Amino acid sequence: LGQRCRCRFHQRHLPRHTGHFPPPHSSAPRGSSLKPKPYLPARHARLKMEGGSELGYAPIVDLPDGVYRYGPRETRDRVHAWGFGLTFLATFGMGIFAITNVNPHYEKLADPSMMKSASHCMVRTATETTLYGTRLSEDDTIDGATFFKDSKYWLLFSLFGAAFVGVCFLALFRSCARQTVWGIIYLKVFALAAVGVSALSTDGGSVAGIILLVLAALSAFVFYLWRVEIELVARLLSVAAKSLQDNPHIITAVVFLKLCLLCVLVPVGAFIGAAYMNGEVVFNPDARQSSSKHGACVSTDRDEHGDDVPCCVWQTDGWASAYIGLAALVALWTVMLAFEARNYTVGGVVAQWYFAAPGTSTFKGTTVSALRNAAGPSFGSLCFGSLVLTAVTMAREIGRNARRNADRAGGGMAVLVCLLTTCLDCMYALVEYISKFATIQCAITGAGFCDSARSVSQLLANNFLSAYGVWWLPGMIMTAASFLLSAAYGAAVGLASYATWSASSDSHPDAGTEAVILGVVAFALAIIILQFCISVLLNVVDAVFICYAMDLDRQLSSKPEVHDVFTAVRQKRQQSAGGVDGGGGSGGSGAVVQGPGGNIAY
Repeated sequence: LGQRCRCRFHQRHLPRHTGHFPPPHSSAPRGSSLKPKPYLPARHARLKMEGGSELGYAPIVDLPDGVYRYGPRETRDRVHAWGFGLTFLATFGMGIFAITNVNPHYEKLADPSMMKSASHCMVRTATETTLYGTRLSEDDTIDGATFFKDSKYWLLFSLFGAAFVGVCFLALFRSCARQTVWGIIYLKVFALAAVGVSALSTDGGSVAGIILLVLAALSAFVFYLWRVEIELVARLLSVAAKSLQDNPHIITAVVFLKLCLLCVLVPVGAFIGAAYMNGEVVFNPDARQSSSKHGACVSTDRDEHGDDVPCCVWQTDGWASAYIGLAALVALWTVMLAFEARNYTVGGVVAQWYFAAPGTSTFKGTTVSALRNAAGPSFGSLCFGSLVLTAVTMAREIGRNARRNADRAGGGMAVLVCLLTTCLDCMYALVEYISKFATIQCAITGAGFCDSARSVSQLLANNFLSAYGVWWLPGMIMTAASFLLSAAYGAAVGLASYATWSASSDSHPDAGTEAVILGVVAFALAIIILQFCISVLLNVVDAVFICYAMDLDRQLSSKPEVHDVFTAVRQKRQQSAGGVDGGGGSGGSGAVVQGPGGNIAY
């Protein structure tokens, strides 16, 4: 009955394909196998509500069909793209200037042992300063190639082995997600218990061992209570892994973005270091020469018998200090831009996979299309979104510094600052949450960042924002898995290298230390690669969720297997919330049309 009422209502009151809704066949390229489904209007009418009030539903911005926009896209947020480009060019131009004007004697002038002498920072003319720097002997020698020379084959083996572990990690979630998830949970509980038992066997470790055993028992009990949620997590990750299997070049695209980020951060880091070397040695303003200690200095707020402090400090030039701040800002902005580009690319590819026609098995060109849109029409939107995340990161860091300073001062101000920063952290988390989904909406619709943020906020509010927002289990389980697997891999590499090197003690006299270092390096490589795989997999989960919410908003079912998983997530969250719908609905049944606010429309 509700379906018939809605159809009759839309036939009578909604215009056919106005300027806001182009015909469905106009969005897919000619000859493409990824045909969008017909547009089914839903929730986008002005309905008469109970009590005589009216509620307006605005359609999602720039969504002709409710699916991925294939056709030509308009360039969005040009101002932010130009702003990033000009700032980036200014950073590189000034960085080249900093390299060409670096102090050639910085390494010896800034030597901490030389800084302790007052004569090191005496006033000199420019010529005398140059001669003084030239006379300083370069007697420091560092041999950092010995370990690499002895362990280069083991390091290469560790790198390729870590990559193989990452590939197997993703394959496990595709083929046997349930067994993998539960295996991770069992491993986590067992690891806590094993460390607790080993602590009990050592002298003085009984308290720590008891605490760890109690934590292991509590973890096992909590995971038992969450067994239904864990089953849902396994199904959710299985769906994400299936999307990743059908679109393997998502990994290629993300690796490409990482390499581009590395190519930017390395020179920017070199520019910052070179800018810091533009300066001179000056007398420490917080020190004074000691009359009892020849050539030494003490703090200005201490007596003659106080601790020694450096007489000299390195002072960068004024322009160099300003440039270091600018370069650090650009580096942070670029990092956030790379994260946004990754989220955008994954969202675009997953949307094309999700809204593809039933039976489609090949998705050739989807990754290239998403990258082209990210570097072209939507580049300004990505710059805008990354600028928002940069501002949030800086504001959060300012809040942390303020809290640390207030904690040292103590008193009522510490409590006030703690309350204020806690409230601000909630706001920052909400901004990051909306920005993440707004970027996915940009990838699907090609809209600007602000338009996407508004539309995706309405979309999430209509479709259990609170339910999915607290669904933190996938990230927690995956992070624990990456740490445990990386630790096991590092230990295995370290033990294998020690067994090999200890047999030839002549070439490796300190085999134990070298094996420990190699194990730590293998652990670091494994956790970097696994965290990379996890971030991509969780991005796929977020993108699939947005596509599912768009389906709900239009009463479609593009991927029934995805609907089964997310519907179970919704029902579970509603049950744990006491039957209250995440979108604010009443949770009742039998309504013809029910709005997000809970009112009933006839």
